[in-house]
Amino acid sequence: MSSLRFFFTYSREFLRHWGSYILLIVGTNIVLEMLVIPVVQFLVVFILQRGNIPYVSNTNILTIITKHPAVLIALLLLLALVLTLVFLQFTFQLFGIKSIQTKEDRSLWGIFKQSLYHMRHLRPATFFFFLFYFLLILPFANAIFRTPLLSKVTIPVFILEYLNENVVFALLLVAGSIVVSYIGIRLLFVLPLMIFSDERPKAAIEKSLKLTHHRFWHYGWRIFILTMFLTFISYVGYGFSYLCQTIFDLLPAPFPAVGAMLTLTSIQFFSQLMLAWATVLYFSILVQKFYPLIISGERPLRLIRPSLWTRIAAGALCLFFGGSILISNALYLTGLADAIPLTISHRGVDDGNGVQNTIPAMAETIKEKPDYIEMDIQETKDHQFVVMHDKNLKNLTGQDKTTHDLTLVELQDLFATENGHVAPVASFDDYLAYANQHQQKLLIEIKTSAADSKDMVKNFVKKYQKNILTHHHRIHSLDYDVVVDLKKEAPKLFVSYILPYNLVFPQTVANGYTMEETTLTSDFVQRAHQEKKSVYAWTVNDADSMDRMISLNVNGIITDDLGTLKNQIKTYEEKPSYAKRIEMYINRIPALDQRISEN
Repeated sequence: MSSLRFFFTYSREFLRHWGSYILLIVGTNIVLEMLVIPVVQFLVVFILQRGNIPYVSNTNILTIITKHPAVLIALLLLLALVLTLVFLQFTFQLFGIKSIQTKEDRSLWGIFKQSLYHMRHLRPATFFFFLFYFLLILPFANAIFRTPLLSKVTIPVFILEYLNENVVFALLLVAGSIVVSYIGIRLLFVLPLMIFSDERPKAAIEKSLKLTHHRFWHYGWRIFILTMFLTFISYVGYGFSYLCQTIFDLLPAPFPAVGAMLTLTSIQFFSQLMLAWATVLYFSILVQKFYPLIISGERPLRLIRPSLWTRIAAGALCLFFGGSILISNALYLTGLADAIPLTISHRGVDDGNGVQNTIPAMAETIKEKPDYIEMDIQETKDHQFVVMHDKNLKNLTGQDKTTHDLTLVELQDLFATENGHVAPVASFDDYLAYANQHQQKLLIEIKTSAADSKDMVKNFVKKYQKNILTHHHRIHSLDYDVVVDLKKEAPKLFVSYILPYNLVFPQTVANGYTMEETTLTSDFVQRAHQEKKSVYAWTVNDADSMDRMISLNVNGIITDDLGTLKNQIKTYEEKPSYAKRIEMYINRIPALDQRISEN
C-alpha cells in the first residue's frame, strides 16, 4: 500500500470511529493529566520534603546521589513506576487501536484488563528493551507516541543553541539523529511483536530487521508523508477558524464576543481531534503489519455499562471542566487575565548593540527604557567584583585567565570585543554607579566558582545592600547557597533562584524563580504566584515564545531583543481584536512533534 493510500484509508477508518478513538486516546490523556500526574507530583514533593531537599536541578544531583541515598532510591522507584505507566499506556492504546480496526467485541475495560494481564506476565527483558528503545528514540520521535507522563522531557533551547553554535557538536547531533532514525525504523516492529505475539526480544529484533530489510526509506517516507498531511490540515483548520472570527468581528455586538467563544472552543476541540487522528495513523503503521484493517462487519468500541452514580459523576465532571474551560476562555478573550511582564535586557545588550556586560552597551540599552538590565558579576583575585559572565576571559578579551587570576585593576585594563564593538571591562562599582545615575534598575546575577572566598556573600552584602535597596535593584543566582546566604544576611533583598530546568516545583527561601523558558509551564507559574513568588523567563528571543510567556503571566521576560518584546507587549496593552487573540492563541498551540501539554 502506498503512503498516500495508507493515509486516506486509515483516515477514513478514523472518521468512521472517531468517537471511539477520541475516547481511547484523549480519554487516556485526561486520566493521566487529571489523576496520575498530580499523584506523581505529590509523591515527588513528599519524598523531597522527607529528605529536606528544597529543589532538584543539575546543581544538586550529585549531592542527592552521594548524601541522600534513601531519597535517590525512592526517586528511582518512582521513575520506574512512571516508565511502567508509559509502557502500560503504549500497550493499552496499541491493543485499543487494534481492537477497533479488527472489529473485536471488546470493551475499553476489557482492553485495559488485557493490558494489565500483559504487564503482569511481561518478561523483564521485554520491559528493559522498551526502556532502551523508547529512551533512544524519544528526543527524535515525539510524533509517534506522546504521553503527558513525559511532557517535561524537553531539551532546553539554550542547550540546542550551544550545540548549534559549535560546529563539531552540531555535526555530531545531525549524525546522531540520522543513526537514531535508522535504528528506530529498523526496530519499528519489535515492540508490537513482543506485545502481540509475546516474542522474546532477540527473536523480535530479528523479525523486525527482516520486515524492514530494504524498507527503511519506505517507512521513513510514510512517517514523513503522514506528518506533512497532518500539519497541513492543522494549518488549514486553524486558518479557517481565524478567518471565521475576522468575519464575526465585522458584525455588531454581541456577535463578535459570542463568535470568539465558539471559535476558541472549536479550536480546542479541533486540536484534540488532531491529536487522536495523528496517534491513530502512526499506531496503524505498527498494527496493520500484523492485523489488516477490517472494513465490513464494523463493531465500534464500547465502554462497560456505567451505573447511575457513574453517569452522575461523569456528568458533574464534564460540567466542571466544561465550565472551567468557558471561564478560562472568557478571561482570555476579554483580556482580564492579561498581566504585562517586566522587560529585562539580557547581559545589558539589545540586538547586538554593544559588548555584553559593559557600560557603553548599557548606555545604548538604557535608551530602549527596559524595566531592568540583567548583568553578571564575579569575584576577583583581590575580593572585589567585576562585571563578567564567562568564567574564562578568553572568549571576550583574548586572555586565557579567570577573574580570580587577576585583580580588579588588572581586569579593568582589559578590553572586551563582541558584536563588532570594543569596550573596557567594567567594575561592578562603576557599572552600578552609571545605572543609578540614569535611574536604571538592575537584575544582578551573582556567579560563583570554587575559587570564591568564604566571605564573598558577606562582603557583597556589607558593601552593596543599602545601595541595592535604595535603587530597587534585584538579585538572582544559579547557586542556591548564595540565595540562602543572601536571604540570611539581608532578608529585605529581592533574590531569585535561577533554574535551568523545570522538574518539580521547588520549596526555597527565594523571592522568585528565573526559569529557562522552554520547560516553563502554566502550572509552575500559577503555583509560584500562589506562594507570592515572582517568575522571570530567560532567554526569550522570538515573538511566539514571548506570546507564550505573556500568556503564562510571568512577571518578567529576559531577552536579547527588547524591540520585539515591546511590540508583543504593546499588542496586549492595546486590547487586540478577538481575531488577533485567536491568532495569538493558535500560535501557542504545540506542533505535532512537540509536547502535548503545557502542564
